[in-house]
Order: sequence, then C-alpha cells, then structure tokens
Amino acid sequence: MLREVLRAGGTITVIEGDHGSCFWHPETQESLKAWHSLIEAQAQLGHDPLIGRRLYPLLSRAGFDVKEVSPRWVYADSNNLALMDGVLNKIIVPMTETARQPALELGLIDEVTFDKGLDDLRRSGMPPDGTFFYTWFKAIGIK
Repeated sequence: MLREVLRAGGTITVIEGDHGSCFWHPETQESLKAWHSLIEAQAQLGHDPLIGRRLYPLLSRAGFDVKEVSPRWVYADSNNLALMDGVLNKIIVPMTETARQPALELGLIDEVTFDKGLDDLRRSGMPPDGTFFYTWFKAIGIK
C-alpha cells in the first residue's frame, strides 16, 4: 500500500528493532526468561519481534529496490547514564512490562519469575557494572 502512494523514484525508510539482538549485564536466568517471554508472546500474538533482520526481503518482496539496510545499534554503560536511562528505562523495560499479562495468560512464564526478571533487567542499567546492547535496522527502499 505504501508503494502505491509513492511517485516513481520516491523512497521509503523503515526502522525496526530486532529483539533477538538484545544483551545486557548483569544477566540473570529470570531476566532472560522475562525477555524471551516478551519475544514469544509477541510471536504468538501474530507480531514479529525479529522483524529488523527481515527488512531487506520484506521491502524487496513489496516491489522496492532496496538501496541499503544497515544496523543501528545502541550500547550503554556507566559512561553514558542518560543513554542508559533513555534506552533501558524508557523503552526496553516499559516494552517488557507490556508483555507481562499476555505472557502469563499464554503460560509462557510465571508471575514470580517475570517480576524478578523485570527487576533484574531494570538493575542491569545501574552503575557501576550495568551494560546494555540492542540493534535496530534501518532500510531504505526506492520505488
């Protein structure tokens, strides 16, 4: 549909994340289980939590000439607390929180594990040892 509204030579830019690219420290079994329950809940609800890695074939199949696809990663640690807060506390943790109810209802995880995992994920953003990494993909297609 978007292709139809573009003039010949017009471009589309798509930026999507890839939840399979997320890493943090300190990592706990519970934080991994909470994050993976987000991925599985999204998949079971018909979403694609790994869509970033599929931008090239999606745009290509939609009839676009794909000019480029490039990873845009973010890494944060104690050297940049504002970035850590912005990415982890304002994007990743709230997004994971939204998966709590669906993940519980789908039987993917129990309440205690999810809640501890979310707390552990939150703590990975704390100095001095917390680190966080995630990748978005940016794709540009031409009609």
